Amino acid sequence: MIRLALALCMAAGLTAQAGEAPFTGRFLGTGRACYGMLAVRTQTISWLTTFSQCQAPHKLVEHTDSDGHLRITWRFTRIIPGCRYELISLTHDGGPNQDIGWSVTGYGSEQSYLNDKRAGYKAATPDTMSCYLVREADQKPR
Repeated sequence: MIRLALALCMAAGLTAQAGEAPFTGRFLGTGRACYGMLAVRTQTISWLTTFSQCQAPHKLVEHTDSDGHLRITWRFTRIIPGCRYELISLTHDGGPNQDIGWSVTGYGSEQSYLNDKRAGYKAATPDTMSCYLVREADQKPR
């Protein structure tokens, strides 16, 4: 009985250690439509650009890290009147420099996101916007 309890405690400890901390970071966008800031926090995301003001709680939809190519997709859990997007995906190109190579894509609907996913993330629809980002200088690597 004691051995079983000890084994369960050790397994729980390994599971807790293996669990990943939620992704967080601050990024800057450039260009006319993309000028602004993306801040990913554990409970909320703010994507503030010239044409869209998204600041809401989120739910993780997808998190893949394959060969260093990171893709994280979140769904906003609250509708914000000034926000044009229901979901956003943050990607990193897998390059060694963690300050550059970031992109964010906003999807106006779940259908747009699913269509893009089926097309290998190459579809462009009228309710989708993609922006190149750089990590803010004081941010640590992922």
